[in-house]
Amino acid sequence: MNDEPKLKPRSRFRFFTILYIVTFLLFVVYFFFISDHNLKTHRDLSQKISNLEDKITNTKNQVGNVYTYEQLIADSVLLEKYGREQLNMHKPNEDVFVILYEK
Repeated sequence: MNDEPKLKPRSRFRFFTILYIVTFLLFVVYFFFISDHNLKTHRDLSQKISNLEDKITNTKNQVGNVYTYEQLIADSVLLEKYGREQLNMHKPNEDVFVILYEK
């Protein structure tokens, strides 16, 4: 006769469930902590992207300026014009309307 122990259907289900859970946990640990695309790498790259986007915005703002720093310091009328046009500044008793052109 056959002396091998046979697994009952319930214990077979439990075995495969545990095997599935262990495999899934190993995959999650590998994916989030060990692989080349782990969480730290994604966080670092996201931080670099945001820094570069900030630099792009600052550079675009600087390129849009037509006056140099020395020109603005030397001429107060030019400084006031620059503040009004580029920085949308106004005096306390003024109303300013900004017109944006859409392309």
